[in-house]
Amino acid sequence: MHGAANDFVVLDRLGSKAPQPSAEQMRQWCDRRRGIGADGVLLLESDPELDFRMRYFNADGGSAEYCGNGARCLACLALELGLGRGGEVRFRTDIGVQSARQVAEHRYEVRFGRVARPERREDLAAAGRRFSGWWVQAGVPHLVIEVDRVSEVPVREWGAALRAHPQFGAEGANVDFVERRGVSHVAMRTFERGVEGETLACGSGAIACGITRAMSGDRSPVTVTTAGGDDLRVTWQATDEDYEVGLEGPAEIAFTGRLRVSSAVPLVR
Repeated sequence: MHGAANDFVVLDRLGSKAPQPSAEQMRQWCDRRRGIGADGVLLLESDPELDFRMRYFNADGGSAEYCGNGARCLACLALELGLGRGGEVRFRTDIGVQSARQVAEHRYEVRFGRVARPERREDLAAAGRRFSGWWVQAGVPHLVIEVDRVSEVPVREWGAALRAHPQFGAEGANVDFVERRGVSHVAMRTFERGVEGETLACGSGAIACGITRAMSGDRSPVTVTTAGGDDLRVTWQATDEDYEVGLEGPAEIAFTGRLRVSSAVPLVR
C-alpha cells in the first residue's frame, strides 16, 4: 500500500496466531532490490475494544510510535475488509486511540488528536551550517526547518546531520524542510529516521509543518505538497495549550500477494 507514495508492506494479522515478523524479515521485505521494497511495515491486528490495532516498523526493522500515512493506509484496508461502523473505524496506536473515515475516492481523513505547541530551536550546528527550526512532537519527533526553495535543499546531507544532532538524544528526530508557497500552502521534503533517507511523503511531518504554519498565523486547513507531488491537508482547532489535529490524504492498495517465511507460515498481504 501507499499513502502519497510513502509505501508499506502491510500484513493482515486479524485473528492471526502466526509469530510477529522479525526485524531481519522486515528489513529484507523493505529492501528495494532484494525484497518487496517499502519505507516500512504495517501490521493490522485485532483489538479487544476497537476495530483494529495499528503497529508500525521502519525499514530498518525498528518499531516507531506512529506513521500518519500508514494510519490512513490501515484505515483504508480495514474499511475494505468491512470493519468499522457508519463508514468510520476506530483504532489503537502506540500514541493513543484515533479514528478515520473515507472522504473521497482513495482519500481518507485521520483524526489524529492533540499536538502540543511547538518549541523554537535556535542555532543548531550541523553539516557546517547553522539552523533554526521548530521542534514538534507529532506522534514522533520532528524538526521543521523553513527554507526558500525545497528543490535546492541537499536533503541527504543536511537531514542526516540534523537527524542525529546531539540535542535530540539517542533516538534523534525526523527532519522536515518546508517552503511557503502562499497562504496556508507549503511544500515539504523529509529525511526520515529509520529509513535513513528521504521519503516521498511523511504524514506526521505534514502535521508538524501544518502546526508550524498555525504558529505563524496561517489558517486551517494547510495544504502540504509532498516530494512525490501529492497534497496532504492538515486541519486543526487551537486551544490555549495545544492543537486538535486532522490529516487528510490519499491511501490505496498497490498490489496483494503472499509472503512465505522460513517457518512455512504464510503471511497474507
